[in-house]
Amino acid sequence: MITLGVTGGLGSGKTTACGFLKEKGAVVFDADAVAKNIILTNQHVQQTIEETFNVKVVREGRLDTKKLASLAFVSEENQSTLNNIVHPEVIKVLEEEIESHRGKTELFVVDAPLIFESGLDARLDYTVLIYAKLKIRLERALRRGNLSREEIMRRIKFQMPEEEKKKLADFVIDNNGSLEQLRESMHRLYDELVV
Repeated sequence: MITLGVTGGLGSGKTTACGFLKEKGAVVFDADAVAKNIILTNQHVQQTIEETFNVKVVREGRLDTKKLASLAFVSEENQSTLNNIVHPEVIKVLEEEIESHRGKTELFVVDAPLIFESGLDARLDYTVLIYAKLKIRLERALRRGNLSREEIMRRIKFQMPEEEKKKLADFVIDNNGSLEQLRESMHRLYDELVV
């Protein structure tokens, strides 16, 4: 079984790209979804966040996600601190998932925006960067309608620059074109990896 990390900046299309690998039979691990679930359900993680930031983010057993987001995305240091609390838990779940799929699938894909920043690339066979121009990424992120332009730009600012990621990735897939072009590129990549 080959493990592949798929990364890209906010609005790059990495999750869509992973969907095209799934069409070919890959198993996809959504690191963001797992991280969100850990933050929402893991009381130890919630307690650590509150103690570390000295802020109450859990009220009546419910996590105030807006408060947490405003805390995490206020500075690079805060985002890094939060990631250092959550990432080890995500990696535990990832390792369990990889083991449970060994021998059952040819390609195990990790969909994660912070593959290089978290050091996750060292645990994977290959990495691919889904690359799109900033203007296109911004348009896509705004279309989702869950973040303002200012919030999107702040989050992008805290991510590793795309040019740096290009140097680190084993493969770079251009996603400045159509969905069909992305599908073809991802299917070709699957065929190249799974011989």
